[in-house]
Amino acid sequence: MTATQANPYPHIKTYERQEFDRLTGYLEKLDAGGWVEQSYCTDWLVYQVVSHIGSGCRIGKLRLEEWAKGGPPVTREVMQEVWGFFDSLGPEQMLAAYSAAASEYVAAEAETPDAAGQQEVDGFAGRRPLHAYQLLRVWELACHSWDVYVARDTGARLDPAAVSMLARSLDQVFVPLDKDRASALTTRQIGFKLTDSGASYTLDPTAERPRLQVGAGADAALLIEGPDEEVIRFLAGRHFLPGSTPKLKPTRGSAQDLASLRRALR
Repeated sequence: MTATQANPYPHIKTYERQEFDRLTGYLEKLDAGGWVEQSYCTDWLVYQVVSHIGSGCRIGKLRLEEWAKGGPPVTREVMQEVWGFFDSLGPEQMLAAYSAAASEYVAAEAETPDAAGQQEVDGFAGRRPLHAYQLLRVWELACHSWDVYVARDTGARLDPAAVSMLARSLDQVFVPLDKDRASALTTRQIGFKLTDSGASYTLDPTAERPRLQVGAGADAALLIEGPDEEVIRFLAGRHFLPGSTPKLKPTRGSAQDLASLRRALR
């Protein structure tokens, strides 16, 4: 294992800095109508996705200060205050609030030493290395910025740098599986093979908190193969793209099995 594999935090910081620059530049050019267009998230307009990203930046900054500088705990009450502030803003107010929060977050990351990525910290997912929590922010930023871009560009894809990091670490993320729909699946083991990187994972949809495990199990009744970016979007519930030709395919199991899983991934 290389130093980068053991501690991907430097690459995470670089990706986030570049993606925030790209997203901010895009939003600065967005006309008033673009802010109230439907995003890829069916529950949110574009400005509401940006609100979510902005509140995540502010909370992420506070968490970094807690973990790396001994700052005050980021309690539920603190997070609710941040969410309440961003939820109170209208479309015309969102750019300034998001930009400020994103700048503060990027500055906090820049001040956090790369070596801190290996520090064990306590968070909502238990005790994990700091870089594991920051990888979840990569997952959030990559997916939600895409939700914004694709509203006007159906050819938009997840950022290649984010795809590269996530493909190696999908066992660290949380799969948005609908439990009721997942209960209709006929298999306990579902395998995924990412054809670009060669990474593979197994998912047990019946688990209490479904998580991907490294390696595509030999007993998987449904085995799905596809390009890294498409598999990651699929697992994030972002599988429908108008006018595109899906490249995911079941090499074990049926097209109906794949369709059932697609419905369960919301």
